[in-house]
Amino acid sequence: MKKNNSDFNIPFMSPLAGSTIQNYFKVLHFSRISIRHYPRLFVTLLVILISSPFQLFEWLYFRNKIKRHTFKKPPIFIIGHWRSGTTHLHNILCQDPTNGFITTYQSVFPNNMKSKWLFKTFMERNIPEYRPSDNVKLSADYPQEEEFALANMTPTTFYHFFYFPSFNDQFYEKNIRFNGITGKEKSAFRVKYYELLAKAAFNTDMNQLVVKNPANTGKIKLLLEMFPDSKFIYIYRNPIVTYLSTVRFFNSLLPTTCLEKYEDEYVKGKIIENYINLIQDYLATKKLIPEKNLVEIRFEDFENDTLSQIKSIYDQLGFESWTQAETPIRNYIGNQKHYKKNAYKINKKDLDRVKLAWEFAMKEYNYAIPENLELI
Repeated sequence: MKKNNSDFNIPFMSPLAGSTIQNYFKVLHFSRISIRHYPRLFVTLLVILISSPFQLFEWLYFRNKIKRHTFKKPPIFIIGHWRSGTTHLHNILCQDPTNGFITTYQSVFPNNMKSKWLFKTFMERNIPEYRPSDNVKLSADYPQEEEFALANMTPTTFYHFFYFPSFNDQFYEKNIRFNGITGKEKSAFRVKYYELLAKAAFNTDMNQLVVKNPANTGKIKLLLEMFPDSKFIYIYRNPIVTYLSTVRFFNSLLPTTCLEKYEDEYVKGKIIENYINLIQDYLATKKLIPEKNLVEIRFEDFENDTLSQIKSIYDQLGFESWTQAETPIRNYIGNQKHYKKNAYKINKKDLDRVKLAWEFAMKEYNYAIPENLELI
């Protein structure tokens, strides 16, 4: 039986439960951990110790398969700031029976794909039915973003911010911009990243992957180094709504993941800074993508006429599977009509702060303050 919608976390356990033992201790090394989290981390360590023999078998099974694997088609990367509609777009494109993806199970247990008969059962009994922040339905087999998986594979990921918010700036510089990283560290990350994508291809039995990861919005140069012909779909949304949705998401997630003390105002400040960095990094590097390999879509247009927007993506990027994809995509869109959107409120101080900091994006994408926004 699935958990209710009260929180994100597996009971009394950290999402690090899917890590290797080496990664687990490297992550915990970043900062001083609040003592109240020790029992939860001890239980997490026990799960990792139980899974370690399975991980050894996994390494032996996959090491040569991954070395020999080549992608017949480069990945399709969905990028854009968190809370800009990337999840909805990802879920729709993954209805195409020719597309593979990283599953929610793989995002938590990326090192235990050959033993998912055991760990997937455990996960399914504890995963919430809906994502608390936005009511998106959850399942171990549904598509998920890759950065969660990378957090359990390597220290080189921005999502360790969810454990240690005080290291936000260092994580962004090193793990998104790859500044201050050694050649050895970068090479190790590329190996892990390729391993993750190759396993996703094996798991879904597909060679064309649809990969959704907002952090990739700032990693375009690296992605093109690895997959020069990859396709990119960039989705953007009204910055004010994006801000409020991100605050709601963090308020729901951080209490279940964070291992240190933090202040809500500090987190709000980092949300603002991360948006500036991510969007400006994208604007500065998108020119590296060949024009024929990039589509930019406005979330509000996508929401109002979803099927037409998806068909346009297929046409612009030259995808050849529309015949197989149209019916399942149409059916999925039809089934989402019951989805209940969140209503947003904001106080004047926060609104003025976001307007000033994100004015460049409001102008870049021609947005105004939403008319239905409730000011409190």
